[in-house]
Amino acid sequence: MDGDTAHNRPVAVFDFDETLIDTDVAYQFLNAFIKRSKIRRIAFGLLMPVLLPFLLNPKSRSVAMSVILWCATFPLHGKTGPDLFRAFAPSFWQEPINGRFYNEGLDALTAHHRLGHRVLIVSGSPRQLVAAVLKNKPIPPVEVFGSQVAPFLGGLVYRHYCMRDGKIRLARKKGILNGGWDFGYTDSAYDIPLLSQCRHRFLVNPSPRTARKVKKAMKDRVTVLNWSDTSPTATKGKP
Repeated sequence: MDGDTAHNRPVAVFDFDETLIDTDVAYQFLNAFIKRSKIRRIAFGLLMPVLLPFLLNPKSRSVAMSVILWCATFPLHGKTGPDLFRAFAPSFWQEPINGRFYNEGLDALTAHHRLGHRVLIVSGSPRQLVAAVLKNKPIPPVEVFGSQVAPFLGGLVYRHYCMRDGKIRLARKKGILNGGWDFGYTDSAYDIPLLSQCRHRFLVNPSPRTARKVKKAMKDRVTVLNWSDTSPTATKGKP
């Protein structure tokens, strides 16, 4: 491999949603913003039967997700995506969402950092949303990559939806793939393309179906991890 790994600096890549944290931050953002407005709730309810087939099709999922994101953020009233993400971030860690880190995940992230590894978070959620919820959290320095959003007709849409092969395309575009990675952590079969680029593969809290699918794709070259400790008094992943 070239890049960092060729210079004896291993690279560890983490998914974010339901891998390092116990929920999906993009889902929580969309849910919170849709619930704020009766008109948004009605529009979302009317659109979902139409969008469902598109959501289930990997080729059209990004279009459906853009429609949902637009519905949740229209009208912007002059605000930007980062404005909305920063405003939402504090509430992510509070009731009723009460987002939590998996402390085993933070321990793994911290261990890689202490070993001098380059640590990346590559998420399907918007990059600026992930960065906002991580701000001021006691974790080691990480590089965050994810979906990219842009304004469109008074709301936000996905400019690049970072799921499945989209993560690999983004990694190549950003110059962070470098021939492959050393360690990869995820909870989802959607990340089979990501895991296929890793020498050591870790599947976090998979359902039986996900475990079967990933093990088959990786020819059993994957380690299943069971992370469950979300206690705020446990190790916080400090460097």
